Amino acid sequence: MAQQEKQPKQKKQYPEDFKTMFGVSVMGLSQLLPNSLIAGYLILYITDYAGIYTGIAGKAAAVATAMLLIGRIWDAINDPLMGFLMDRAPRRKQGKFKPILLFGTVLSTILIIALFNIPAGLPDIAKIVWLYFFYFLFDTAFTLMPINPLTQTLTDDANVRSKLLAAPRIVTLVVATGMSGFLAIAIALGPDGVTPNFGLATFLVMLPLTIISLVGIILVKEGKGSVEEGQVTVKDALAMFRVNKPLLYSMIGYLFGGFIFNIFTTASVYYIKYAFGAENLGTISAITGGLMILTIIIGTFASRFLIKRLTPGMAIIIAYAIAGVGLLILFLINLTGPITSLPLYIGLIVLVFLGNSLAYLPWQVTYMECMDYNKYRLGKSMQAMVGSTNAFISKLQAAIGAALTGAVLVAIGYDAALYENAANIPESLFSGLGFVLFALPAIFAALSVVSMFFYPLLKQEKRDAMYAEIGAAKSAAVTETAEITPA
Repeated sequence: MAQQEKQPKQKKQYPEDFKTMFGVSVMGLSQLLPNSLIAGYLILYITDYAGIYTGIAGKAAAVATAMLLIGRIWDAINDPLMGFLMDRAPRRKQGKFKPILLFGTVLSTILIIALFNIPAGLPDIAKIVWLYFFYFLFDTAFTLMPINPLTQTLTDDANVRSKLLAAPRIVTLVVATGMSGFLAIAIALGPDGVTPNFGLATFLVMLPLTIISLVGIILVKEGKGSVEEGQVTVKDALAMFRVNKPLLYSMIGYLFGGFIFNIFTTASVYYIKYAFGAENLGTISAITGGLMILTIIIGTFASRFLIKRLTPGMAIIIAYAIAGVGLLILFLINLTGPITSLPLYIGLIVLVFLGNSLAYLPWQVTYMECMDYNKYRLGKSMQAMVGSTNAFISKLQAAIGAALTGAVLVAIGYDAALYENAANIPESLFSGLGFVLFALPAIFAALSVVSMFFYPLLKQEKRDAMYAEIGAAKSAAVTETAEITPA
């Protein structure tokens, strides 16, 4: 019998082709460090290393806290406005969202580098002006990063979307593995092996990440899923917030759930510094950062497994239930005093990280469901409006997480120079940080679980009904077009 000829491997079609998958995987890398810096290190930079109000207990922390809270008032105006303007942007040759993403990537990189390079010779008031100016400009520019809206245009197939969302997650984690020691790098670049040089480290890391992101954006061909939609009006935007119940409940759930990561990453830096010693801060931060990356990789694959068998909403409920259990145990242990056993601390935060990581991919699919629901109920996807709402909540979480930590520092009259002597560290520091770091995120995890039980697309039959109607509307539109098109 003649040997059967081997069939050539079929080339994958757009958007699963190599060029698109590679572009989608790397186009968000420039967001990686800014997110980490704002969530985890900005308040530490201001209180300990920017040289603002040195020697005046609690004043630098008050400056940082006030700035972050005022920033959220600005976000309440800026983010919906930017989303509305992006949805109204004309569709150019490259698409609607792609040109905006190119511009936002370059601008936000310049501004985050400036934010962490406050000139040392300036007086305190000038440093505060610099800080506020570049923080608010960066905050605005970072809204002009419509990665999810661009990805949503590529396909309306849920399985393909899951693949498109998982790929950048894995690539980001691989890159983040090398960046988990950012603080250790900053310390190595510092003048004395103890004081981190945030400015130089930020510049050296952001430059290659930005170049790679720009290449990725250029490679992605924006989809035409919303080409036939009319221009978004103010009436449409208002109707979205009134009609789109999935968006409402998913944003409430995300608001609470997202606090876990933001509060934990901000407050844990102080907890580690004083529970395990300032000399171990860089090493332990690198260890916990690496473990976070590992749990995110595991969580990404595990969440895809959950999404195939459950709805995204149910996957989110399971994820935050796991995280909440770990946080509750940490809080109860901290009531007896600071946790000084590194294996115990690491073991429990791995559980928290794993639960938090399981929620990421389901959240991304949920956002796209909300865009589809706009199409289903209002006839316009309004991707940027949904994306900007999510961006506002993300920045709100980062700011409030830092502000809560700052409030503890202000309340105890935090003085970094005084606490260099371990005997001067008050018990109130650990009790306050323990409440903010463990108890509040545990409460927020429970609130997120409760909120998602009200998510309208939680049950599979509800999702199936929506997508069936969207598909029927598309088929009807194609039929109508065919009927009126002359032969």
